[in-house]
Amino acid sequence: MNPRVIPIQGDQQENRLIKATVKGVAKQTVMIDTGEGVLNVRTAFSCLILPQKGDAVLVNQSGNDFYILSVLEREAEQDMTLNYPANVKMTAASGQIDIVSSEDINLTSASDTRLLSRNIKMNSAGIELNTGKLNANAQQIESHSKTVKLYTSTLNTVARQMTQRTELLMRWVEGVETLNIGNLIQKVRHNYTSHSNQAVITARQDMKIDGERIHMG
Repeated sequence: MNPRVIPIQGDQQENRLIKATVKGVAKQTVMIDTGEGVLNVRTAFSCLILPQKGDAVLVNQSGNDFYILSVLEREAEQDMTLNYPANVKMTAASGQIDIVSSEDINLTSASDTRLLSRNIKMNSAGIELNTGKLNANAQQIESHSKTVKLYTSTLNTVARQMTQRTELLMRWVEGVETLNIGNLIQKVRHNYTSHSNQAVITARQDMKIDGERIHMG
């Protein structure tokens, strides 16, 4: 039996870990002070925390290549930024993902923001929405509210059937109200009163006024 022996390459470069201090951050490189000199290095692909000036970082040296592996220390109450060099996908195949913050959560996107879910539940003391255009498509909308206020310059409603039921309805029209109706049926259980400065009622054919008593004049 002849075992296969894999020889160790003699030209392999020695690796060592160095603790360094960040002196400056550029777009592609980071300036560090190793105690032996100042170098411009790059961050490792797996180092997601963006280094800041003054950070203590762990650096791997392989020959003439230097990579920041992680941020070891930072002054207290300093912000942390996760820097991803490409597209990011977070997956929890057997569980859920929770994002918990004691203060604000801000989502900022230069392009589209998409949210896809079987059910969406939101609980909030208040919601503010500012948008240039809002499109909503739904099979059914149900709303329960104590008070609803709508302020708009133009309101257009198109529906095949509309039903209103209320105990009290008050309407003020400062200008002109125009109704174009095929048939109008009004059933008033009690009194029907109409007041106007001038009144005109015209009919092309018959006009019928029926009542137990009719007072005119």
